Amino acid sequence: MKDRREKLNIAFYVTCDYEEEQFGEVRIGQAVRSHGISDIQALRLIVDTMRQFDMEMKFADADGKQFSVDSFLKRVEKQGRWGGITEAGGLSFSFGGASALNNACIYIEEKKANSAISWDAWVAPFLAIDGFVQAWITDVEYDYWQNAKDPLLYELEGRNYSHLPTKSNGLPPPVERLEIDTSNNPGRWSFQSGFIEAIGSIMWLSPLFWQLVGADCKNTELSASGFNVQHEANSIIKVIAADHCFCNESTESVQRKLRSVLYD
Repeated sequence: MKDRREKLNIAFYVTCDYEEEQFGEVRIGQAVRSHGISDIQALRLIVDTMRQFDMEMKFADADGKQFSVDSFLKRVEKQGRWGGITEAGGLSFSFGGASALNNACIYIEEKKANSAISWDAWVAPFLAIDGFVQAWITDVEYDYWQNAKDPLLYELEGRNYSHLPTKSNGLPPPVERLEIDTSNNPGRWSFQSGFIEAIGSIMWLSPLFWQLVGADCKNTELSASGFNVQHEANSIIKVIAADHCFCNESTESVQRKLRSVLYD
């Protein structure tokens, strides 16, 4: 059994159209999602998976207040959006992304090790949804520090960062600051147009992923590089790069090889 916390990241390509309605002399525009997944749809799929695992059907919000799943869903549907972090069964769930780059992401994170039981079961309902791009599993702590840029984060945790490269944040004085340069970290991730440049020990990649990356499906190259490639429904491939989550730089060569095959 693993003793470190893991996280499932699920990325979608989303687009919105705008519809206008006439109210007297005023026309009001409203964004309508036309491609991809919505936050409320994601929450419903999470609830369905909770039922599959026979989990206690209660959510806790960011303030720790408990709600039954049904009452929480009704509240979210009435508000028209699901915001913040929601917890249940040793897991936290959230929805976010970068709308300017047509990205939407669902994050399912273990609050204690082994709470997820099966990542395959958690990702399964999302694979068939319109706009699915990719999903990958990361080690919570390793992912955090591989992408932490603010030196204050290191200072608060008493972590030495004097050996790490730094660069300007690119802002003009007086708000210019030095930040940790994560651009060469093997476990870094970044939002790109329609997809996220990221790697994980286990990944699910759709045909849309390759289209957005600008490459043909590289299942042959992945297999030739020593990665286990499995074919799922809807022409999705599952790539197993390691038996355990990448959690330190002892697997740096594997991480860099995977990143090179996918994104170079």
